Amino acid sequence: MSSITKSRSTKKLSQVIVEQLIETIQSGEFKIGEKIPTELELIEQFDVSRSVIREAITELRSLGFVETRHGIGTFVKEQNIEQNFLLSNASLETINDIVALLELRISLESEAVFLASERRKNKHLEKMKIALNDFEAHISSGENDGTVKADYDFHIAIAEASGNQYFVDFLKYLGEKIIPRARVKSIEQSPENREEYLKTVHHDHVNIYNAILDQDGLLARQMMRAHLSKSIKKFKQ
Repeated sequence: MSSITKSRSTKKLSQVIVEQLIETIQSGEFKIGEKIPTELELIEQFDVSRSVIREAITELRSLGFVETRHGIGTFVKEQNIEQNFLLSNASLETINDIVALLELRISLESEAVFLASERRKNKHLEKMKIALNDFEAHISSGENDGTVKADYDFHIAIAEASGNQYFVDFLKYLGEKIIPRARVKSIEQSPENREEYLKTVHHDHVNIYNAILDQDGLLARQMMRAHLSKSIKKFKQ
């Protein structure tokens, strides 16, 4: 408890918990295949809210330390010693970090959307449409998590439509941290700013979807680059 308390002012609580759980796993206290404490047990252990624990577990999953088996619990995974590339939430603490990730996404997703325009099937278009409708439904709700998930689902659906599993795997590895507003709240200083920003994002998504629908790969690529470039400009302001 004392180490958590000392770190409250300098780090997010979830990051402190992630670091302590990783230390516990790497020390061998939690062995491969062993179930880690439940949410309620971790809440009591660290004296934090359920949302903090859930964020920490999500981060541990994204880093490959644990896996969650629905209805059973969360278990320690065997580490891949050849896995050298790790991108944690702690790596995205500054605007420069987020901009760098967006630049990576431009190169990756511009090609994914081009391929998606050529290879998309009705099932992919349906998944994109569901994500678009879900996003639009959350614009005025004030629930940021809803738009983040729908935004993420839309980009995953495009990656799936590309027919290249590596695009899908990489975006899923990054997780919802690819959505900048999941990390930075400055764009939502007022409900008016939030709604205006989200309407712009939705408009971009619709344009990308229509280009994929028309199988216009060059336009889809252009729209995706413009969409992600807008985010870069916004976070550089």
